[in-house]
Amino acid sequence: MNLKLRAQLTIAFIVMVTSATLTFYHLSQEKRYVKERTERSSENIKMAFASIVEDTEQLYRFRTRATIEAKGVMEAMKKRDPELLYHLVLPRYTSLKEENPHLFIMQFHAPDGRSVLRMHLKEKFGDDIASRRAMLREIHKEHKMVTGFEGGLGGIAFRVIMPIFEKDQYVGALEYGVDSGYFVDRIKHLTGTDSILMIHKDWFGAADREKYTERIGQYYFSSELKDRKELIQLYTLKNPFLEPRHIDLKGKSYEINPLFLKDTKNRNLGMIISINDVTGVSQNTIDTIIDSLMVTSVMLIVLWGLIEYTFGGLIKKVNLQERYIKTILDSQKNIVVVTNGTELIFANQAFYDYFHYFSLEKFREDHSCICDFFEAGESDEYLMPSIDGLLWTDYLIQYSSKEHKVKMRMGENISIFTVHGKKMEYAGEIRHVVVFTDITKLNQLATQDVLTQVANRFQFDKVLEHSISLSQRYARTLSLLLIDIDYFKDVNDTYGHLIGDKVLKELAHILSEGIRKSDVIARWGGEEFVVLLPDSELSSALKLAEALRMKVAKYNFDPVKQVTCSIGVVRWNEGENSDQLLKRVDEKLYIAKANGRNRVVS
Repeated sequence: MNLKLRAQLTIAFIVMVTSATLTFYHLSQEKRYVKERTERSSENIKMAFASIVEDTEQLYRFRTRATIEAKGVMEAMKKRDPELLYHLVLPRYTSLKEENPHLFIMQFHAPDGRSVLRMHLKEKFGDDIASRRAMLREIHKEHKMVTGFEGGLGGIAFRVIMPIFEKDQYVGALEYGVDSGYFVDRIKHLTGTDSILMIHKDWFGAADREKYTERIGQYYFSSELKDRKELIQLYTLKNPFLEPRHIDLKGKSYEINPLFLKDTKNRNLGMIISINDVTGVSQNTIDTIIDSLMVTSVMLIVLWGLIEYTFGGLIKKVNLQERYIKTILDSQKNIVVVTNGTELIFANQAFYDYFHYFSLEKFREDHSCICDFFEAGESDEYLMPSIDGLLWTDYLIQYSSKEHKVKMRMGENISIFTVHGKKMEYAGEIRHVVVFTDITKLNQLATQDVLTQVANRFQFDKVLEHSISLSQRYARTLSLLLIDIDYFKDVNDTYGHLIGDKVLKELAHILSEGIRKSDVIARWGGEEFVVLLPDSELSSALKLAEALRMKVAKYNFDPVKQVTCSIGVVRWNEGENSDQLLKRVDEKLYIAKANGRNRVVS
């Protein structure tokens, strides 16, 4: 056997062994990849669900205030006059049902536990409903908002129960009930995934018996969705704890994620099962093997032929392999870079597309490190070039169990990435392979108010806590504005909610334009906005508040024309926590509204 043939056979053997090894490795990694993707999908669904719950709570918190403040409602409530109360609240109830068709319960409760009025069933009142309802017993005892899922004759509902006070005297509670289908619709709207509502047999209401006829285990679901029964059966098979799963069925792939509907006693009333069709994303094992065989065949032909040529042919093979690896990396949507911590060594095509460079050399002329683009946020959740004396790459490796995020700006566009890194050592050289995954849209869902595009309350709470911590640590000051649109209910009643939403968006724009870049504005509730002013004394905050008030009053809100606002202003006191600060500014706003509105009070 001559040397050339031995070389050809040796190379062929190496190629086949390598290809087989890579194929088996890829197949073994596919299961891990599917699990990780399913876990990420589960977290996204949970975040969306938590956001929907919080938004629902806030919505009916402020709807309660508007309802109780309506003329005559408080007196009718104290007198327990269901007929008068019904006629006073009916226009409001009709408006609320138009706003959310899934609202099917609105009920007034007396402090002694008896029902004063069911707007959805006005003929039935006066019964001792609290004796049957744990949530009602809790609010009558604690006099604080109670929320959660609870079963009933009408089925499972998410209930928001708000206490009613007159001059600090508890006079009863107002309850709203939203059917679970609302969460199914909202999850689809936020995440694009289909969902199935399943009710536990122990909480199966009389109203559910016609619709929920299909059963799997302890859960019932709608007969309209019986085509999903086989999929749900596969999901529950050998899955007693109903954990998130990846399911393959009839040539399609699905990610199944459950959301359990718990009551205040942590009892499982039912669940929403999110079904995400990932057929186009999942990798098929047979296709993988076929692709591997095709690549192996091509490589064998190429390598066999290369032996027919000189050493130059071997060089071509090396170049081909480098191009093959580069193509794989360039096909990734995520940014992939190799760095020694201060200087880039390699970057894939997604990197060049994002930073608008054509070569690594040109990038190095302008920047020494990708970390030049890292920006600090309003809280300390983002990576910076140096953290606690460590380079950002070393910090990634040392705290690999944490979730790391980076905020980067390109022109006017700000993007949020999750960051994962691996350390590589070879011949005394240290390299870090870092992957940046864009989560900007998901981050916006979690931190931004959908209507006004300013920060939501969840994000503002984090920023406020962080700012108070910095002020405490470095002896800095900060001030807070709480802004409420005067007579906003009249705008909605007169012009409709679409015009009301338009006013909210325009007001958010006016406020955003009137503050500094370092200031933070958020939508606090229905028609309330809050503005955080770091490093601002009370006098400066008052001037800004007055300027904003005048700017709003002069603005032409078409077709409403003039809209005014009331503003409460406070300065943070050393040692004061966020709840105390927010309580003070809310009190100032209340004084401004009580003294005639369209004014600033500090």
